[in-house]
Amino acid sequence: MRFKNIHSVLIQERCKEQGISCELLVPGDEEIFVLQKGNRKIFINRGVSPIVSHMAATISENKLATNTLLQSHGIPIPEFMFCADLQHDANSFLEKHKPLVIKPFDTNKGVEIHMNVSNTEELEQAFLKVRQVSSHAILQRQAAGKDYRILLIGNELAGVLLNEWAYVTGNGKDQLDQLIATENNKRETKGTAVYDRNFKMLSPVPMEDVARALALQGLNFQYIPEEGEKIYISYCGNGWAGALAIDQTEDIHPDNLQLAREIAEITAIDVIGIDLRCEDISISYRESAFAIIEVNIRPSMVDHEYPTEGKSRRVVSQYLDYLFKKAHHE
Repeated sequence: MRFKNIHSVLIQERCKEQGISCELLVPGDEEIFVLQKGNRKIFINRGVSPIVSHMAATISENKLATNTLLQSHGIPIPEFMFCADLQHDANSFLEKHKPLVIKPFDTNKGVEIHMNVSNTEELEQAFLKVRQVSSHAILQRQAAGKDYRILLIGNELAGVLLNEWAYVTGNGKDQLDQLIATENNKRETKGTAVYDRNFKMLSPVPMEDVARALALQGLNFQYIPEEGEKIYISYCGNGWAGALAIDQTEDIHPDNLQLAREIAEITAIDVIGIDLRCEDISISYRESAFAIIEVNIRPSMVDHEYPTEGKSRRVVSQYLDYLFKKAHHE
């Protein structure tokens, strides 16, 4: 069986290593797997835990519900509001908390997330795009800092990533448009070997994001960066928007790990990806600006296994160990 998806390849190969039978429930559909070891059989939806409850899954898919739940438990969440249309309250919220992030309340994979919204025109444009994919939008204060992802499996730390914004580095000769074209072309053509397959690990950076990022820096596409000058071409830490994954698992402060465990307990999600913003994951959330952005019930494990920089973490093997350990005790 030859899989097209990198998640599927990793699950299949790690199952082989651990003596686990691995089959697709529906041939050709790489979503639901049937795993069996001895007399124990487990159904998984890739990274979604089969142990998580329907209610926990329902809440996690609704960003408003998740924010409200976490906020009620004192978890640091940036100010937010929920709206189906742009009334006066939205403009007042913008003036009070800008810049904002505008995003759908019920989608994932970075779909229609609009950063650095700072005026009424940008708010209206972002809102209209969000409403094309969702019935409601969430307006949220854009937290300062860098983007991180914490992955917990069964309350144990599996990995921490710094999701660095996409950038290009100047050579003192080429304009930004040339550097950006080269970078995106490299992302389209350069792959990473995963067992016997080749996969593209970095997404091209959307040109809409590039234009916005350059404008915020007072730059244009004709600017020529100096040798070694680093220019960010996106301010979104989502991998689907081209962010780089840098392993920082060993740097997390114990307080921040404990906070992540509290979030997993509050949301009742045993395999959870927690997105947050802070200046440095090695500094306690009690001593620095710290904001939880999102929780994910279907966290990607690929970037932990194949980070852009840093140590690879065998999180898929950890996931399988956890599932069969749980099955053994049930």
